[in-house]
Amino acid sequence: MKLKLVQKVCVVICSFLILQSCNNDDSFFSSKGGLLPTEYIYVQDGLFSQTFQNNTVALGTAVTFINTTSISHTIISDDNFTIQTPTIFPNKSFYFKKDTIGTFDYHCVEHPTVRGTITYRP
Repeated sequence: MKLKLVQKVCVVICSFLILQSCNNDDSFFSSKGGLLPTEYIYVQDGLFSQTFQNNTVALGTAVTFINTTSISHTIISDDNFTIQTPTIFPNKSFYFKKDTIGTFDYHCVEHPTVRGTITYRP
């Protein structure tokens, strides 16, 4: 009897852990890049964080845009293809990783003068 109860508890705990690992929450403090090296770009009022307006990262590095403003933002590369974030709501984030060497200029759709550049190097 106790063994069946222990088994049921284990099944419930394992199910919970599996569901938690599948959680698709892009909360502000999410570490979506996993164990990859990650660089952060903070979306601030009128600009992207100063340290990341023009930055070079190693191939395989995840880049996380964090919206620290009170309004939503959408980030897209100038070629309208390489970087396309969904709407990033206030205090939310979005990450991506490119496996292509190159320089990608990007801007905020809602504020086209807010621009930056990411260069992926080997």
